[in-house]
Amino acid sequence: MGPTGAGKTTFINLASGSQLRVGSGLESETAYIQLSKPFILDKYQIVLIDTPGFDDTTKSEADVLRGIAEYLATMHTRKQYLHGIIYLHRITDNRMGGTALRNFRMFRELCGGDALANCAVVLNMWNEVSDDIRRAREKELRETDVFFKPAIDAGTLMMHHEGGAPSARAILSQIAQNNPRPFLIQREIVDMGKPISETSAGLVLLGDLAAKHLKQLAQLHEMEAELEEAVRQKDEKEQRELEEIQLKTKRERDRLEEEQRRIRDAPAVATEVPLRTVGPLQTIVTKVWRAWRALRERV
Repeated sequence: MGPTGAGKTTFINLASGSQLRVGSGLESETAYIQLSKPFILDKYQIVLIDTPGFDDTTKSEADVLRGIAEYLATMHTRKQYLHGIIYLHRITDNRMGGTALRNFRMFRELCGGDALANCAVVLNMWNEVSDDIRRAREKELRETDVFFKPAIDAGTLMMHHEGGAPSARAILSQIAQNNPRPFLIQREIVDMGKPISETSAGLVLLGDLAAKHLKQLAQLHEMEAELEEAVRQKDEKEQRELEEIQLKTKRERDRLEEEQRRIRDAPAVATEVPLRTVGPLQTIVTKVWRAWRALRERV
């Protein structure tokens, strides 16, 4: 897991020899969950699961959460448990902004406090900055309460990825030694029967969306006053500029309202989806698979 552009897919390709599509810059290629080809490491057969970030450029946050939740719930239903989750963070970032904080908060809520001991924060692109800078950033990330400190205190490892296959595999060797266990989102959906809107991750996402929505409403209120003043002053240029900004803000307001509605009104999470299905055909294949399963059960 991790923000778009953190290097998740590249890490997986290096470790597994897979050829999953890699995005360029901040444009995501991981529109759906992707799986690496199985490979042997030490005494383990490993499959890595690539997930889109919650800042994905092609999917809404609600869709990202639902996709991850469905996949993990299906694993739990089949008694297939993860050895761990790796959260990738770019050490090249000179600050941990709102997007990165939101992604990490969602990661923590998906895992739950008990399962954080099975996780690792991996500082990616380690060799792309000087040693003094990366050590200073690592110290800040490790020791700051709003960054990674609470997870590390709960048992999460912090590791470095230096860019090659040996480095990626060394990280996986450490994770593979964990005892597999269920994560919070799996227990909430499968064992407790919660809808996404009532899971810890869902509540956090709803809170974030509501805060953004209030901000958009406040901006629209301010713009109304500015627009009225521009009309009084007969400043046509200012009026046109404000109307364009107002239109964009209204579109964002509407998007946030729709996101919140989709989470609140979401149907029950499917706990049986085809685990090997990846890519843009996932939705179509899943619908066909569910129809076939329903027909088989009737027969």
